[in-house]
Amino acid sequence: MEKITDFEGLEAYLQAKPNSTKVIISDENTTEQCLGGLIMGADALLSAQIIEIPSGEQAKSLETYQSVIEALIEQGCDRNTTLIALGGGVVCDVVGFVAGTFKRGISSCYVPTTTLAMVDAAIGGKCGLDIGTVKNQIGLFYPADVVCIEPEFTDTLDTRQIKNGAVEMLKTFLIADRELAIKMLGMPVLEAAKDPSMIRSCIAIKQEIVQKDMFDRGERQLLNFGHTFGHAIESLAMQQGRDTLHGEAVAQGIYHTLALSESLDKTERDLIADYLCTNYTIEPIKDDLPLLFNYMNADKKNSDNNYNFVLLDAIGKARHSCQFQADKLQEIL
Repeated sequence: MEKITDFEGLEAYLQAKPNSTKVIISDENTTEQCLGGLIMGADALLSAQIIEIPSGEQAKSLETYQSVIEALIEQGCDRNTTLIALGGGVVCDVVGFVAGTFKRGISSCYVPTTTLAMVDAAIGGKCGLDIGTVKNQIGLFYPADVVCIEPEFTDTLDTRQIKNGAVEMLKTFLIADRELAIKMLGMPVLEAAKDPSMIRSCIAIKQEIVQKDMFDRGERQLLNFGHTFGHAIESLAMQQGRDTLHGEAVAQGIYHTLALSESLDKTERDLIADYLCTNYTIEPIKDDLPLLFNYMNADKKNSDNNYNFVLLDAIGKARHSCQFQADKLQEIL
C-alpha cells in the first residue's frame, strides 16, 4: 500500500535514496504550471532528469509508453532509478505502467496535480493503457511507494477539471460513507473538490477498500460504480472525436446506473440525479446503446453478454457484481 505524505515526506523518502537516479515524468501542462512548485517543495529533485509526455487521454498509449522507456534507456537509467509522476490520471497511469515493467520493476512516487488523480488514479496501484479508443485494455497492479498530496496544486486547474475530479469523490462517498456523501451533495461542487479534508477522507476510504481486495476480485469492485457505462461513454466519445473527460463520462454513468438501482429510495435517487444534472451534462444513451454495448463487451468485468454493474441500495451502501443482459438494459433504459 502506498504511503500518503506531503512535500516534507517526499523529500525524506528521496533523501533516503542518495544513489538513486531521479526522473520526473510530467506532461506539457504540469511542466509549465507545477514543476517549479515540486522542485521548491523537494530539494532532492533539483538535479532530477525530466521526461515530458503529451497531455490528454490519447497519451495513455503504447506509443507514449515506448517513448518513455526509450528515454530512460538513453539516459542510462537502471533498476535503482526512481520515477516521480507529476500530473493527473494519465501521467500516473503511464508512470505506473513504466515503473512496473522497466527492468522488471523500479521505484515510483506520485505527485498528483488534479483532484481526480489525488482521490483515484494515484491510489490503489491500478495502472493501464488504452488500445485505440478502448480504455485500459492492458495494465497491472503496481502501487507507488509514496503519494504526495498537496491540494494547492488544484489552484492550477480550471473549473471543468475541478468538477471532473469531484465525480470520483462523490462516487467513493456514495458507495461507502453516507455522512460524507450527504455532505458533498449539499456543497457547491467546486468547494468540495478543493477541500483538503474531503480529499483526504476520500483517499482513506479508497485505501481501506483496496487493502481488503488489492487485486479487484471482490469488494474493490465497488469502486467501479458508474464506470460500466462511464468507460463505454468515454470510449465512444473518443471514437467520435468529442471532448469528454473521464469524470464527465462517469457522472453520466452514475446517472444512468441509478435507473438500475431498484432498491434505492426515490428521494435519494432524485437527490443524486438532481446534483448530477445541475453540475454536469447528462445525455440520453438510448440511441447509442448498440455502440455502447460494443465497448462494454471489451470491459474485463463483463462476460457472455452479461454486463456487471455496481448498484446503490442506499446512499453509502452498494453492491457489486449485479448482472444485466443487453435486452434487459434496453428495456429499463
